[in-house]
Amino acid sequence: MERVAGAVQPLHLEAGRLANLKTAVAEATMNAMEHGNHYQPDRVVAIKVLASPSRVIVLVSDQGEGFAMPDVLAAPNLTAKLAGLQTPRGWGLFLIKNLVDELRIERVESRNVVEMVMYRQKDEHHMQE
Repeated sequence: MERVAGAVQPLHLEAGRLANLKTAVAEATMNAMEHGNHYQPDRVVAIKVLASPSRVIVLVSDQGEGFAMPDVLAAPNLTAKLAGLQTPRGWGLFLIKNLVDELRIERVESRNVVEMVMYRQKDEHHMQE
């Protein structure tokens, strides 16, 4: 998370957007370690940062079996979770999706790749439509 923040520091992202990106990267990395690689020390989680004039892209990849990105990421039901009616787990993808501007998950060769896009200007998405 901090290494990604350091890598994008010269781009001068607004503080709140940088905080969102850092949180999304941390969550994606933890998911890759836990769900993708099952904490196997011989499996690598790789993080790659790309930048263009309009966006920052962070790729987090693991060596797991893969999964399909759901079409809809429903908001976790906090009341049901607190009442023990739902597992306390299951916040990761929902959280990431709501912290970044675009989220994609792909299987590339033998790796799962989570692609998180953050527009360098928060209204960039509306300018492209």
